[in-house]
Amino acid sequence: MKKRMKKLVSLALATAMATGLLTACGGSASNTDVDLKATTDEYVELKMYLLGDRTPDFDEVYGKINEILKEKLNCTISVDFLSWGEHDTKYSLLFSSEEQFDLIFTASSWGHYEQTVALGGFQPLSEEFIQTFAPDIWDVVPSMAWDQAKIDGQIYMVPNYQNEFGQDVVAVRSDIMQQVGISQITNWDELKAFYLACAENGIYASQGGPWYQYFQNEGMTTTGGAPKGGELVLFNTQDASDLDFYYLLDWPGFTDYCKQMKELADAGCWSPDVLSSTDERQTGLLTGKTAGMIWNLGSCKNYAKQANAENPDWNVTICDPVSSQPKKVNSYINNGVAININSEHKERAMMVLNEFYTNPEVFDLAMLGIEGKHWEAVGDDQYKVIDESNFGVDSNCNWGWCNAEIKRTEYIEDRTALDDTHDAMIDAWNNNVKAEHPYDSFNFDSTSVSTQFAAVEAAIGTYYDPLVNGLVDDVDASIEELRAALESAGIRDILAEMEKQAAEHVKN
Repeated sequence: MKKRMKKLVSLALATAMATGLLTACGGSASNTDVDLKATTDEYVELKMYLLGDRTPDFDEVYGKINEILKEKLNCTISVDFLSWGEHDTKYSLLFSSEEQFDLIFTASSWGHYEQTVALGGFQPLSEEFIQTFAPDIWDVVPSMAWDQAKIDGQIYMVPNYQNEFGQDVVAVRSDIMQQVGISQITNWDELKAFYLACAENGIYASQGGPWYQYFQNEGMTTTGGAPKGGELVLFNTQDASDLDFYYLLDWPGFTDYCKQMKELADAGCWSPDVLSSTDERQTGLLTGKTAGMIWNLGSCKNYAKQANAENPDWNVTICDPVSSQPKKVNSYINNGVAININSEHKERAMMVLNEFYTNPEVFDLAMLGIEGKHWEAVGDDQYKVIDESNFGVDSNCNWGWCNAEIKRTEYIEDRTALDDTHDAMIDAWNNNVKAEHPYDSFNFDSTSVSTQFAAVEAAIGTYYDPLVNGLVDDVDASIEELRAALESAGIRDILAEMEKQAAEHVKN
């Protein structure tokens, strides 16, 4: 309650400040005195890109948000989505085509942050620009988060503020586990046994191979800014003394994984057309096409709840297939929002982001939907779900402006086994946080090798996805083809520059 009241007071002060003058520089505000009220004199329509799919009530919810934005900032915002299946290929095209939009979700590695900065797609954000047009955000976001967002000393995104575990789990149907004779999934061998047992019973286990579970089981994690969303170069996050990078084509674990995936794919553990499918990550689980879904803990719980509400006999639960590993807490830049360098309304975009991030009314709408229709308040800092399916809790890519100071927690009146499993897993993780590794905060800047980086990204597409999903005739031959393509594209130049930057990062 105190946190939300504190922020309401802060917002009131910010509104009062908007009628006066503030000193600013940076961004697109080159003048030294900025009248924030004058900044909003002209009505503008902004556009934002998010990742995922538009839910049925999304436009209605954002209509409510636009009423607030129109009154406070004389603007409205429209939202387009890049689906989970297409954002890898379409994200960079928004910038190469110089499309006119204003805000976009981004994240280190998997959400195209470093790559887009290298392409010159994001507007650099000076401290003065942030303090002027988003003073509440500046007060909330920890200095560590701003430091993590810096590339070559410059901030290009507004990071989210929350503690988030960098660990995927499995949402899985308990009825199918019972049917195929699997009692638990707590490690790699048990996960693989479940996949094979599903195939033996004519059931698809998932929508593709469990690549992240394999390398996380080996103590590895992705490297910020490396090609393929960080996946092409791993490091041993469980051993802070290990400062080696593990380029997949030189790491025996990759070959081992690919051979295991061919075994699973040949057995029928997932659909052979998975590479051409446009299904979202949750589609298989919700439609009954697959026995499980791999994603982060929050998403797995949300979609497990939806699946159980629609099909109570499924009894979907959550399993951690790397339960013995100490858990990594993600950096703050694992979710964030950036301003398009081609935006014609950069100042207004920053002011709008300030509302999303720190205005409790806007924050609740974007996270929970419409009060009284999708959720109801319990006290000052909790919520109870009324309608989960038509908007979805914390599932509309609102993570880029997540703010732990005002984020409500769920009140659960009639707890289920799924709730107990989720909370027990969180407790176990909080009691098993891994030691910090120097590379946990490292983010590769590919600017000096941008040509090679683009060539590597292009070459990966032909060979990588078939390999990690076991959909190749000869694993060894396919790996050598991928190796040759990446060598020709200039991967060694990238690795050399990465080693150089990492050494400097560790030194500092």
